[in-house]
Amino acid sequence: MERMALLLLLPLAAGCSATVWRAQFIQPSEYHRVDPAVPFLKCHTEQGEVFVLDDWTVEEQERRIAGTGVRYDRDRKEVARGALSIPIQDVRLLETNEPRSVAKNHMVVLGVMTGVSLAVTAACLANPKACFGSCPTFFALDEAGDLALQAEGFSASVARSLEATDVDALYTARPEGRRFELLMTNDALETHAVRSVRVLAAPRPEGGRVFRAGESFYPARLVLPPVECRSGQGDCLAAVGSVDALEYLSPADPEYLAARETVELDFPFLEGSTGIVIAGRNSLLNTYLFYQVLAYMGLRAGDWLIELDRGDAKAIELASGVGRLLGAVEVSVQDRDGRWVPIGSFHEVGPIAREVQVVPIPPDVAAQLPSERWRVRLTLARGNWKIDFAGLAVLEPPVSPAAIPLADVTRGGHTEPEALRLLLDPDAYLVTYPGDAYTLHFELPEGDSELFLESRGYYYEWMRREWLTEEDQGLAARALADPEATLRRLAPEYKKIEGRMEEYFWKSRVDRRGLAVGGGAP
Repeated sequence: MERMALLLLLPLAAGCSATVWRAQFIQPSEYHRVDPAVPFLKCHTEQGEVFVLDDWTVEEQERRIAGTGVRYDRDRKEVARGALSIPIQDVRLLETNEPRSVAKNHMVVLGVMTGVSLAVTAACLANPKACFGSCPTFFALDEAGDLALQAEGFSASVARSLEATDVDALYTARPEGRRFELLMTNDALETHAVRSVRVLAAPRPEGGRVFRAGESFYPARLVLPPVECRSGQGDCLAAVGSVDALEYLSPADPEYLAARETVELDFPFLEGSTGIVIAGRNSLLNTYLFYQVLAYMGLRAGDWLIELDRGDAKAIELASGVGRLLGAVEVSVQDRDGRWVPIGSFHEVGPIAREVQVVPIPPDVAAQLPSERWRVRLTLARGNWKIDFAGLAVLEPPVSPAAIPLADVTRGGHTEPEALRLLLDPDAYLVTYPGDAYTLHFELPEGDSELFLESRGYYYEWMRREWLTEEDQGLAARALADPEATLRRLAPEYKKIEGRMEEYFWKSRVDRRGLAVGGGAP
């Protein structure tokens, strides 16, 4: 990977004034990009050590970084001070820091990530675990001609080692002719490293849609809503009967945040190949949990993330353990003998944009279903899913979508050839910061197409200073070792703020004009 940049703010000590520092991580192969005017340099080694240099130079011929400063071991204990020299081949990441404003009592040594309180609203301050977070968000014109939220890219890729390709339905996008534009934004206090963005165009049947199931794309001419919907919350038919603003969301369990519930749906019998279509997204439960674990990491969050980026198995387990317990929406159908038969799952990470997928019913299972009404069961973690629609579709044989590469990139009405080059280069990244917005231009094939977004990359969440009061390395380690116990211990705390999470989340969204914030749900 040629480049990784991480924009974060270093810790602020108590006092009437503050210093805001900008930190950037750079791959060692790009050491020539390091600005020699920055006041200090941190060198993170492959062995987990950190060299903090306040006077340094890059010795190109010797391929070494030399200077004066302090050397810390993996446990952040000082092991040397004074003149230091590090072979570039031993450096994992370089971190440079540039002061944005001058003040006293600043702390600059051991906090790779910290608070951005100076850039957030009262909403975020009032509920720091509900501050807006996203990953790249994508907007396109809908049928009414409005710029509508369509997708959020690679939501689960919260570090470089978790980089992944994400495919999302652009379900309400309505291009005008062959020219299609997507607005890609960074609306959160995050750094995004976007490797690639493409549009997948699948031929759409007349009067129908195309739905994705993993790597398969199924045309469907007929999609029926349920005739009944039941859950522990009562009748849910109105919430799941159509793709609209009304969603099914139950409250989280007060004792265990991964506790399950079931939603049962009744459909009329349909002949042929069929599947269950689900449109949904996450609630803010997993956002809260992610932020809470970052808070436990505190000033050592950078160390944890570096371990994650080094591919450390335990660190990767930390990033995925809680998510696995919350789980997907599991789909089952009831056969004619009354047995529930699992057929697949709906899985999507992210609380902002809805995703639409289909779970095909295998032919051998369909042959065992009743000849009258069909019953479908959704099993999911309480309070973790917003289900907007559930339907029964008649599926045609899968089709292969055409991959449409970027034709152009603009920003503020001006062509951005460098951004286009980076997004077309498989070994490079377009790095974006809060408030950035790029318009991505595509040329679609002739004919009516169902559009999907394919995006690849990773991102880093910025720490909030308010989280640092909860730093507890023991609890961070316990979240890694025993995520189930963590979901039980945090349940009462989450229930205290659950009712206002949504309000605070949208009020703390970053404005694209800069680090001003505000605005409601799109």
